[in-house]
Amino acid sequence: MDIRAGAPEAKAGREWGLPASMVLVQLFMAGMIVLSKVSIAGGMFIFALLAYRGLLGAAFVVPFALGYERGKWREMDWHATGWIFLNALIGYTMPMSLYYYGLRDTTPSYAAIFMNISPLLTFILSLIFRMETLQIRSIVGSLKIVGIMLSIGGTMLISLYKGKILHLWDPILEHHHRELTTKVAGNQLRGTIFLAGSSFTFSCWYLTQGVLATAGRYCMTLWVVSKRGPTYPPMFNPLSVVFTILLDSIFIGDEITVGSLVGTAMAIVGLYIFIWGKSKEVNEK
Repeated sequence: MDIRAGAPEAKAGREWGLPASMVLVQLFMAGMIVLSKVSIAGGMFIFALLAYRGLLGAAFVVPFALGYERGKWREMDWHATGWIFLNALIGYTMPMSLYYYGLRDTTPSYAAIFMNISPLLTFILSLIFRMETLQIRSIVGSLKIVGIMLSIGGTMLISLYKGKILHLWDPILEHHHRELTTKVAGNQLRGTIFLAGSSFTFSCWYLTQGVLATAGRYCMTLWVVSKRGPTYPPMFNPLSVVFTILLDSIFIGDEITVGSLVGTAMAIVGLYIFIWGKSKEVNEK
């Protein structure tokens, strides 16, 4: 039996598993957004939802921490505790609270856009604090600017222009659709402010991670980063917007409009252009 004969098949399986893992991560993210919207619309207190989510996450992580980092408790002094508190405050409590309040006043498909513009805001903040450079006359700099403008323009288009409504199917959760239609009306601006604040806080957290040298990522994302590098997972972020729009329309029944489709396409293309420019910059260095 030739063992080497199975090597190409095994390698092909690993290559197929990388993008499949990233698609699953984005599908899980979209499902989380839609389920959170249903829970909030059903009357669940937002901070209770945050507490439950944090407790479940801690219960999942604690066994791994006890198994792989058992000796780290000796390094927990007041300085480390303070940094952990700051990291939790601006990396979880503040952004997720603002995000859930914004999700309450808008729709899951609209809120998913703001979750994906955090890399752009992070880059802008990095420019302000001189952690990044922008060469406007270079190809890389031009790609970054075009990507930022398209993403911001797409988000504004979704907020300001609706267009023709596309009736594709009846919602599965029709009762929640009637409740959400009543509650969302008139709160789009307030929800947008909350979502923008959430994206800004997330961006500040990304900058803080550079100081703390933390790596809070999901297991599948860590595996993909180890295989393809850190620029590979963000390329799949726009898929969460597509999945959220589909799940939102199928289960809750939020309207799919021409404006939302065009704006989403602009935001996705802009994010891809920005990531492409960033990857070219990393390769040049």
